[in-house]
Amino acid sequence: MEGVTLPIMEASTPKGVLFLVSGPNGAGKDAVIDGARRRLAGDGRFVFPLRTITRPEGFGGEIHVAVTPAQFDRLRRRGAFALCWGRRGLNYAIPATIDGELAAGRHVVVNVAPAAFPEARARYAEVVAVWLSAAVEKRRQWLEARGRESLAEIEERLVDWDEPPGDEEIEVLTNGGTLDEAVNGFVALLEDRVGGGKSRPLTAGRALEAPGSL
Repeated sequence: MEGVTLPIMEASTPKGVLFLVSGPNGAGKDAVIDGARRRLAGDGRFVFPLRTITRPEGFGGEIHVAVTPAQFDRLRRRGAFALCWGRRGLNYAIPATIDGELAAGRHVVVNVAPAAFPEARARYAEVVAVWLSAAVEKRRQWLEARGRESLAEIEERLVDWDEPPGDEEIEVLTNGGTLDEAVNGFVALLEDRVGGGKSRPLTAGRALEAPGSL
Protein backbone atom coordinates (compact mmCIF):
# COMPACT_ATOMS: atom_id res chain seq x y z
CA MET A 1 0.00 0.00 0.00
CA GLU A 2 3.04 2.26 0.05
CA GLY A 3 2.62 5.31 -2.12
CA VAL A 4 -1.16 4.82 -2.55
CA THR A 5 -3.43 7.56 -1.23
CA LEU A 6 -6.81 6.29 -0.11
CA PRO A 7 -9.80 8.60 -0.42
CA ILE A 8 -11.13 10.08 2.79
CA MET A 9 -14.70 8.91 3.33
CA GLU A 10 -16.84 11.71 4.74
CA ALA A 11 -19.50 10.81 7.22
CA SER A 12 -22.95 11.13 5.67
CA THR A 13 -24.96 14.04 7.03
CA PRO A 14 -28.66 13.39 7.59
CA LYS A 15 -30.93 15.80 5.75
CA GLY A 16 -34.49 16.45 6.79
CA VAL A 17 -37.22 17.45 4.36
CA LEU A 18 -39.03 20.76 4.79
CA PHE A 19 -42.72 20.35 3.88
CA LEU A 20 -44.37 23.65 2.95
CA VAL A 21 -48.16 23.36 3.20
CA SER A 22 -50.15 26.09 1.49
CA GLY A 23 -53.47 26.66 -0.24
CA PRO A 24 -56.55 28.88 -0.30
CA ASN A 25 -58.30 30.11 2.82
CA GLY A 26 -60.75 27.61 4.29
CA ALA A 27 -59.22 24.54 2.63
CA GLY A 28 -58.57 22.90 6.01
CA LYS A 29 -54.79 23.28 6.24
CA ASP A 30 -54.69 23.80 10.02
CA ALA A 31 -57.01 20.85 10.74
CA VAL A 32 -55.15 18.48 8.43
CA ILE A 33 -51.74 19.49 9.77
CA ASP A 34 -52.96 19.16 13.36
CA GLY A 35 -54.41 15.74 12.57
CA ALA A 36 -51.10 14.64 11.07
CA ARG A 37 -49.28 15.98 14.15
CA ARG A 38 -51.44 13.80 16.41
CA ARG A 39 -51.17 10.81 14.09
CA LEU A 40 -47.37 11.04 14.01
CA ALA A 41 -46.90 12.01 17.67
CA GLY A 42 -44.85 8.87 18.36
CA ASP A 43 -42.76 9.18 15.22
CA GLY A 44 -39.58 11.10 16.01
CA ARG A 45 -38.87 11.68 12.32
CA PHE A 46 -41.48 14.45 12.00
CA VAL A 47 -41.66 17.88 13.64
CA PHE A 48 -44.64 20.28 13.53
CA PRO A 49 -43.49 23.67 14.91
CA LEU A 50 -46.00 26.33 15.88
CA ARG A 51 -46.11 29.51 13.85
CA THR A 52 -45.54 32.91 15.45
CA ILE A 53 -48.33 35.33 14.49
CA THR A 54 -49.21 38.90 15.43
CA ARG A 55 -52.73 37.72 16.28
CA PRO A 56 -54.18 37.19 19.77
CA GLU A 57 -54.60 33.65 21.08
CA GLY A 58 -58.04 32.08 20.87
CA PHE A 59 -59.01 34.07 17.79
CA GLY A 60 -60.16 31.00 15.89
CA GLY A 61 -58.14 28.56 13.83
CA GLU A 62 -54.72 27.20 14.66
CA ILE A 63 -52.84 27.17 17.94
CA HIS A 64 -49.95 29.60 17.54
CA VAL A 65 -47.41 31.72 19.40
CA ALA A 66 -49.10 35.09 19.77
CA VAL A 67 -46.95 38.23 19.81
CA THR A 68 -47.41 41.95 19.30
CA PRO A 69 -46.00 43.64 16.17
CA ALA A 70 -43.21 45.17 18.30
CA GLN A 71 -42.31 41.78 19.74
CA PHE A 72 -42.34 40.26 16.27
CA ASP A 73 -39.89 42.88 15.00
CA ARG A 74 -37.54 42.32 17.94
CA LEU A 75 -37.58 38.56 17.42
CA ARG A 76 -36.95 38.96 13.69
CA ARG A 77 -33.96 41.23 14.30
CA ARG A 78 -32.53 38.68 16.76
CA GLY A 79 -32.69 35.93 14.14
CA ALA A 80 -35.48 33.99 15.83
CA PHE A 81 -37.23 33.21 12.55
CA ALA A 82 -36.31 30.95 9.66
CA LEU A 83 -39.07 32.27 7.37
CA CYS A 84 -41.43 35.20 7.77
CA TRP A 85 -44.04 37.03 5.69
CA GLY A 86 -46.91 39.45 6.02
CA ARG A 87 -50.55 38.99 5.03
CA ARG A 88 -53.68 41.11 5.54
CA GLY A 89 -52.12 43.27 8.24
CA LEU A 90 -50.61 40.35 10.18
CA ASN A 91 -47.06 39.03 10.38
CA TYR A 92 -46.30 35.30 10.32
CA ALA A 93 -43.08 33.40 11.01
CA ILE A 94 -41.60 29.91 11.24
CA PRO A 95 -39.09 29.54 14.13
CA ALA A 96 -35.38 29.28 13.38
CA THR A 97 -35.32 26.09 15.47
CA ILE A 98 -36.27 24.20 12.30
CA ASP A 99 -32.68 24.61 11.08
CA GLY A 100 -31.42 22.33 13.84
CA GLU A 101 -34.24 19.84 13.29
CA LEU A 102 -33.50 19.59 9.56
CA ALA A 103 -29.76 19.32 10.18
CA ALA A 104 -30.46 16.42 12.54
CA GLY A 105 -32.38 14.62 9.80
CA ARG A 106 -35.88 15.28 11.08
CA HIS A 107 -38.65 16.34 8.69
CA VAL A 108 -40.44 19.63 9.35
CA VAL A 109 -44.06 20.35 8.39
CA VAL A 110 -45.19 24.00 8.32
CA ASN A 111 -48.13 26.04 7.05
CA VAL A 112 -46.91 28.95 4.89
CA ALA A 113 -48.13 31.49 2.37
CA PRO A 114 -47.04 31.02 -1.26
CA ALA A 115 -44.86 34.11 -0.80
CA ALA A 116 -42.57 32.03 1.42
CA PHE A 117 -41.84 29.42 -1.27
CA PRO A 118 -38.95 31.21 -3.05
CA GLU A 119 -37.07 32.01 0.16
CA ALA A 120 -37.54 28.49 1.48
CA ARG A 121 -36.32 26.90 -1.75
CA ALA A 122 -33.30 29.21 -1.82
CA ARG A 123 -32.38 28.48 1.79
CA TYR A 124 -33.08 24.75 2.17
CA ALA A 125 -31.89 21.84 0.04
CA GLU A 126 -34.80 19.44 0.62
CA VAL A 127 -38.16 21.15 0.12
CA VAL A 128 -41.56 19.69 -0.81
CA ALA A 129 -44.43 22.10 -1.43
CA VAL A 130 -47.96 20.80 -0.82
CA TRP A 131 -51.04 22.65 -2.09
CA LEU A 132 -54.22 21.75 -0.17
CA SER A 133 -57.41 22.90 -1.87
CA ALA A 134 -61.18 22.36 -1.55
CA ALA A 135 -64.42 23.30 -3.27
CA VAL A 136 -65.44 26.92 -2.82
CA GLU A 137 -68.65 26.07 -0.95
CA LYS A 138 -66.82 23.91 1.60
CA ARG A 139 -64.26 26.65 2.09
CA ARG A 140 -67.05 29.18 2.64
CA GLN A 141 -68.68 26.93 5.26
CA TRP A 142 -65.42 26.59 7.19
CA LEU A 143 -64.64 30.30 7.09
CA GLU A 144 -68.13 31.11 8.34
CA ALA A 145 -67.89 28.46 11.08
CA ARG A 146 -64.65 29.79 12.53
CA GLY A 147 -66.23 33.24 12.91
CA ARG A 148 -63.10 35.28 12.35
CA GLU A 149 -64.19 37.46 9.40
CA SER A 150 -67.28 39.28 8.21
CA LEU A 151 -69.24 37.90 5.25
CA ALA A 152 -67.63 40.49 2.97
CA GLU A 153 -64.15 39.53 4.18
CA ILE A 154 -64.95 35.86 3.64
CA GLU A 155 -65.87 36.50 0.03
CA GLU A 156 -62.57 38.34 -0.45
CA ARG A 157 -60.65 35.41 1.02
CA LEU A 158 -62.39 32.90 -1.24
CA VAL A 159 -60.69 34.38 -4.31
CA ASP A 160 -57.21 34.37 -2.74
CA TRP A 161 -54.73 31.73 -3.93
CA ASP A 162 -57.43 29.77 -5.73
CA GLU A 163 -54.78 28.05 -7.85
CA PRO A 164 -51.23 27.01 -6.94
CA PRO A 165 -48.38 29.16 -8.25
CA GLY A 166 -47.74 28.18 -11.85
CA ASP A 167 -43.96 28.36 -11.58
CA GLU A 168 -43.67 25.99 -8.62
CA GLU A 169 -43.31 22.21 -8.38
CA ILE A 170 -46.13 21.30 -6.02
CA GLU A 171 -47.96 18.24 -4.70
CA VAL A 172 -51.66 19.11 -5.16
CA LEU A 173 -54.26 17.61 -2.80
CA THR A 174 -57.94 18.17 -3.47
CA ASN A 175 -59.79 18.12 -0.17
CA GLY A 176 -63.38 16.81 -0.41
CA GLY A 177 -64.42 14.00 2.03
CA THR A 178 -63.92 13.45 5.78
CA LEU A 179 -61.22 14.85 8.02
CA ASP A 180 -59.89 11.35 8.77
CA GLU A 181 -59.53 10.70 5.05
CA ALA A 182 -57.71 14.00 4.62
CA VAL A 183 -55.30 13.23 7.44
CA ASN A 184 -54.73 9.70 6.13
CA GLY A 185 -53.89 11.02 2.68
CA PHE A 186 -51.63 13.76 3.98
CA VAL A 187 -49.71 11.40 6.27
CA ALA A 188 -49.32 8.97 3.37
CA LEU A 189 -47.89 11.79 1.25
CA LEU A 190 -45.40 12.75 3.98
CA GLU A 191 -44.20 9.19 4.43
CA ASP A 192 -44.07 8.64 0.68
CA ARG A 193 -41.86 11.66 0.10
CA VAL A 194 -39.56 10.80 2.99
CA GLY A 195 -39.19 7.26 1.74
CA GLY A 196 -38.93 8.17 -1.93
CA GLY A 197 -36.37 10.96 -1.59
CA LYS A 198 -35.38 13.08 -4.54
CA SER A 199 -35.43 10.21 -7.02
CA ARG A 200 -39.23 10.42 -7.34
CA PRO A 201 -40.33 13.62 -9.12
CA LEU A 202 -42.95 15.92 -7.66
CA THR A 203 -46.38 15.23 -9.13
CA ALA A 204 -49.18 17.70 -9.62
CA GLY A 205 -52.83 16.78 -9.53
CA ARG A 206 -52.91 14.06 -6.86
CA ALA A 207 -56.53 13.91 -5.61
CA LEU A 208 -57.47 13.45 -1.96
CA GLU A 209 -61.16 13.21 -1.07
CA ALA A 210 -61.46 15.01 2.26
CA PRO A 211 -62.57 18.44 3.52
CA GLY A 212 -59.86 19.19 6.07
CA SER A 213 -61.47 21.37 8.73
CA LEU A 214 -65.13 20.62 8.04
